[in-house]
Amino acid sequence: MKHLSLIVFLGVVGLTSFLTGCGQNQEKVTFSCEQNSDKEWTTFAKNGQQTSELILWQRTDFVKVGFPPEKRCQEVTPRLQEAYDNGSLPSLTSGEMPDEKGTKQKVLCTDDENKTACKTLILTLLSTDDPDTNLKQFSAVLNGDANGAYKNSSCENIDKRLHCAVDINNVFNKKK
Repeated sequence: MKHLSLIVFLGVVGLTSFLTGCGQNQEKVTFSCEQNSDKEWTTFAKNGQQTSELILWQRTDFVKVGFPPEKRCQEVTPRLQEAYDNGSLPSLTSGEMPDEKGTKQKVLCTDDENKTACKTLILTLLSTDDPDTNLKQFSAVLNGDANGAYKNSSCENIDKRLHCAVDINNVFNKKK
């Protein structure tokens, strides 16, 4: 009986080591809102020892509606983490969601499982913003394509809405 317990214990230890070893190359991505070396509010993506500036919060036209760069960074960054953690970040779309007053506003969000509605709010847009243009630009950033040409293959129209596939790990593989 002692040998059986020892075998079971070693099996559990071996399986645990194997399962944790499988994900060595794909470390968890974490997002943080900090000031960069130029003192600009920035959303960083971190994967182990690698860090990438993901979003520079320079847009000032949100200030008049109460969202300066620091506040946008502090609100959007945790949403990116939530979408990453719940597994919905790889599928982005645009849509409308009610704000705190119940008014519908344009947003970038993650798709639900059926690609019919928003699952996780990522960021809000101004009424004058073009959702598709913003979605393409945002997905290019999250795919590590922002310095290069936009890859049309990462977005497609489904039921008259644009949906973009994202692989956040690509931001750590881009050439500097």
